[in-house]
Amino acid sequence: MRPVTKRLVLGIALGLIAAACLLAAIEFLLAPRHQTLTLSWGERPIELLAPTWLYLIAVVPFFFVVRVYSLTDLSVAQQLVQASVRALLIAGIALALARPAWTTEDDKVATVVLCDVSASVSDQQLAAAREYVSALDAAKGADDHLSVVTFAERPRRILRSGATGDTNTEESPTGGFDIARHPGAGEGTDIQAAVQLAYGLFPPGHVPRIVVLSDGNQTAGDLLAESYRAEELGVRISWQTFPANRAEEIRVVGLRTPDEVKVGAPFEVTAEVWSTHEDEVTLRLRQDDFPNPLEPQKTVTLREGKNRVVFKSQAERAGFTTYRLSLTGTERDREVANNQAVMTTPVKGRPRVLYIEGSVMREPSSATYLSRALEAENFDVEVRGPRGLPSDAKELERYDLLLISDVPAHFVGMAQMAAVERYLRDLGGGVIMAGGEDSFGSGGYQGTRMEKIMPVRFDSEKQREQPSVAIALVIDRSGSMSGLKIEAAKESARATAEVLSPSDLITVIAFDNQPTTVVRLQRASNRTRIATDIARLQAGGGTHIYPALREAYEILQGTAAKVKHVIVLSDGQAPYDGIADLCQEMRGARITVSAVGIGDADRNLLNLIADNGDGRLYMTDDLAALPRIFMKETTEAQRSTLVEDNIKAHVLKRVEMIEGTGVESAPFLHGYVSTKPKPRSEIVLVSDLGEPILARWRVGTGTSVAWTSDVKNRWSSDWVRWNGYPKFWAQVLRTTMRRKVHESYDLYASVEDGHARVVVDAIDVNDQFVDQLDTSLEIIDPRDSKTQRTLPMEQTAAGRYSADFTVDRYGSYLLKAVHRREGRVVAESMGAVALSYPLEYLKSSPDTAALQHAATVTDGLAKPEPKRVFDAQGETIRYTEDLWPWVLLFVTFLLLIDIYLKRLRLFGYRTIKF
Repeated sequence: MRPVTKRLVLGIALGLIAAACLLAAIEFLLAPRHQTLTLSWGERPIELLAPTWLYLIAVVPFFFVVRVYSLTDLSVAQQLVQASVRALLIAGIALALARPAWTTEDDKVATVVLCDVSASVSDQQLAAAREYVSALDAAKGADDHLSVVTFAERPRRILRSGATGDTNTEESPTGGFDIARHPGAGEGTDIQAAVQLAYGLFPPGHVPRIVVLSDGNQTAGDLLAESYRAEELGVRISWQTFPANRAEEIRVVGLRTPDEVKVGAPFEVTAEVWSTHEDEVTLRLRQDDFPNPLEPQKTVTLREGKNRVVFKSQAERAGFTTYRLSLTGTERDREVANNQAVMTTPVKGRPRVLYIEGSVMREPSSATYLSRALEAENFDVEVRGPRGLPSDAKELERYDLLLISDVPAHFVGMAQMAAVERYLRDLGGGVIMAGGEDSFGSGGYQGTRMEKIMPVRFDSEKQREQPSVAIALVIDRSGSMSGLKIEAAKESARATAEVLSPSDLITVIAFDNQPTTVVRLQRASNRTRIATDIARLQAGGGTHIYPALREAYEILQGTAAKVKHVIVLSDGQAPYDGIADLCQEMRGARITVSAVGIGDADRNLLNLIADNGDGRLYMTDDLAALPRIFMKETTEAQRSTLVEDNIKAHVLKRVEMIEGTGVESAPFLHGYVSTKPKPRSEIVLVSDLGEPILARWRVGTGTSVAWTSDVKNRWSSDWVRWNGYPKFWAQVLRTTMRRKVHESYDLYASVEDGHARVVVDAIDVNDQFVDQLDTSLEIIDPRDSKTQRTLPMEQTAAGRYSADFTVDRYGSYLLKAVHRREGRVVAESMGAVALSYPLEYLKSSPDTAALQHAATVTDGLAKPEPKRVFDAQGETIRYTEDLWPWVLLFVTFLLLIDIYLKRLRLFGYRTIKF
């Protein structure tokens, strides 16, 4: 091995040994703790926050090894100097990366001013706040720091001109702080949120201070609770308020109603109005959406201070009634947003029943039998025709029970069925469906939501004596039927095939100018093929009914079916020639004809067909109703669901619904609609054939009842003359309608600082406190009767239960406290609470109690002079000061020296041997 190579290997080995020694020494220093390393340096020790970077010093020995093999002619002394400088350079870099720092103390003050810009602060007070902030800016020292946050319901930081901030800051167009009301701040005052924002604005190394400039009228948040957190963080909260200019102001504080309001009984609605001066105003009171019937308005002279104005009123219906008061007629009022109030009050009264009777169009007196019987039993009954069923559950919620009698399905849309289901399932209402020739399966409800919520199935097996059926569907396929109409017609045809029994017969004839047999006469069991043939039906051409009707007659005439029926569907005009004679001829052949018209169809022509064909006429604009009309008409032709005979109602199960009504001795019924019981339903009365007459079950929170006979003078003609008829139906209704508890405890509610506080005093009839109840509070929106939320009520004293919640919108809330014991409801309490407008507009005078408390807790100042705000008062702040910038400055100096050492010759030449 050459000598040069030997020296190189030896040098590298010595370098590695030296590096290993350095690594061992550093490891020895860092072994106790690798997180930090403390170096004693005078009175203030230096702490290395990232000492593991010191391992970088291990490369220093290699600078001295490499020096030996330098090709320059610099002297050995200069090479050693250069290697030493580079070693120091690497050591300095390692030391800077190790983040040297020391702990120091200072009494610099950072103050965050929280300036209230809410509506309750007047322009005069806001101007005084600006002057105060300017004085603070002038009084702060050179090392002190000042930040400004404006707040209402939400806080926002205000920056000086030229500064940049985030989305929660606002830059001042001037050199100072532009304090003004800003959009998006909300209609409230939340000092707590502003204090929480201030925590993040204190720069390090400063004593933290907060000064709140506010009238102290909080509508949200809790400054008292936040002051304890500020005290833990070492933040002192001082406060300052400014006198408000005296402004003329009138505000409606609220409305009050008696604790108990009954239907028809007069009572008083009391309006509380506050005024700073004497003035004449007009107060208008509305009941629900109409002027208060007894006293719609009053012109009164207000005196300074609190005024109470009493209105006479009377509720005409049970449930909930909303009153709205508005104040007008004055120009001496600073803020008009607080000139209104709203309150909803529960109204007790007789149970309300909505009675939908389908046969009133044919026989107007058909609804009087049951309605008079129920009115004699202290029910309020509202009778409507078949089109009167509401499509909104909110409207149904006004009633305690819904009774639907003999209403065909084509009068009940999907929205109405959905409303009935929600009223039953979610709102706890009661629903009774009574029979008739147009109810249950015979009314076309098979497969609908109504069947879903009823305790019986609407399909029934054919009785042996019932005839088989042959149905001919004569469908208009003219050009005007294109689009949705032809699709609805095809769906109706398919639905008809589904309703028919497998042994029944069906044919479908489409017509424009000429008829076409789309589905040849065949058994309904061939449903797949029938549906495929119907799907090929297309629109196009004119309208000529007579040839198609003649072809249907010829097809059905030769069949062996006992019942033959034709359904004609059209949406246009057609010639009358020969149609009346043809329908009479078909009628003579025991073939009946019904007609269905869509939109602008010729009603006179279709009525002519139905009258001469001994059928029925249907006119509709609702394409979705077509399948139900066809199903109802098909079922009507089958007549398999109607049992018309003298029927005795037998008691299958004794329940409270029929106890004491004497139903065992009731007269005969003369018919009912055949149905099948569902699993888990409760069958109370049955027919001689064992089929349900009266059945019920629970659906969600409500109860649904099926009465398969009617309630009028056809099948129940003997019942309406029976003495027990009113009592029987009254008891059925009372056990079905919306459940109500007998016990009711007093409920009190008020709104303070954006929170509604609800208290229930549970005292029984013996004046004893009722303890250990499981009580929950339901908060209901009267606009849609939906429960917004449910929260527990805690027992806070003997017989007293309390809860509170944040009022997150303006208006009224209905309150329902439900009291349970061992899971069973034992009492309910009803009440209401209202926040008519933002609380900002309710308070106009300062309330400094919370501000004073916060200053006391945090050792802050009350109404401090600007100079005192920046007085640390002997308090210092300990903080860590980084030293690595100074180390980097030293490294930069070494780097310059290293550069010059490479360019300057200090110690002569070195002889180089090759």
